[in-house]
Parts: sequence; C-alpha cells; structure tokens
Amino acid sequence: MTLKKQKILITGGAGFIASNITDLYIEEGHEVVIVDNLSTGAKTNIPKKAKFYQEDICNLEKLDAIFKEERPSLVNHHAAQIDVRTSISNPQKDAQINIIGAINLLELARKYEVSKLIYAGTGGALYGELKNDVVEKLCGGDLGVSRRRFLPYRDQKQKSLSDKRARRVDP
Repeated sequence: MTLKKQKILITGGAGFIASNITDLYIEEGHEVVIVDNLSTGAKTNIPKKAKFYQEDICNLEKLDAIFKEERPSLVNHHAAQIDVRTSISNPQKDAQINIIGAINLLELARKYEVSKLIYAGTGGALYGELKNDVVEKLCGGDLGVSRRRFLPYRDQKQKSLSDKRARRVDP
C-alpha cells in the first residue's frame, strides 16, 4: 500500500532505527525532515535527501520554529533518553527528555494540525517485563505517562534504601 506523498518530521532521525525508517520514507517519495540533537545519534546516519535540524525536542521555541517552517503532516517520534542508568541516576533529565519533549511534540502537532503522530517505544521500557495479563490490565486502565516513568525510579530507590538498611549494623 502506497501512502499519499507527505512531509514527515522524524525526531531522533540520526539514530539507527529512525534513520532506516527515514530511508524507507524517502524511497516511497516522501519529503523527510529530521530533528535530532546528536546526543546519541550519528550525523553519518542521516540520509542526504532528508532535511536536517540539529535541535533538541526539549527546546520548545526552536521546535516551534521548525514546525512553523516545515508544516509536517506526519510526525514519527523516536527521540528519547534510553539509558536506564541515567533514568535512575538523573530522573529529572530522563523526565525532561522523555516526558516534556514528547509533550512539546504533542502540543506542536495540535497547534500545526499534524494529521498523525507515531510514537516509537518499547513495552519493556514503558512497563518492564510483565506477564500478558498484567500488561492487559495496565493498557486497559489509566496509567499515565508520568506515572509509568516514575515507577521504575521509585522501585530502584526503595531497593537502594532496603539494601542500605540491610547493611546497617547497630553498635
């Protein structure tokens, strides 16, 4: 099935997965705009036929200017902070990129009337390794983004406190 030719904005487009998706979009004849801060991606991954902005999705003012200039009809969101160690050691940074950055994209998609937004994420990163019945309950319930991001941090801190208590020896 061939889609109508569109202007597609891909976040994290210098990463391995998103750059391969970009190649496919270009092969299908779509115009592709990449937004990536190159914190983990490589400029060499960016296809020459794609327009590239080296920018962070957390910078709402700059991102707004890109949306205003490019007017994408579809956003494919791959930009993320994916390092579990960072999410534990620096939860503010993790939340800033993964929550606030995503909210920026959602707000701009609404403002500029983007027809579709594709969010790329893994079930394991969002929920941990859960049994199917638990995933079904979670997906059917109201488990917000910020709560999903907070729970692994809370669990790690609780484990850390338990470990410290276990090592504590009364004099």
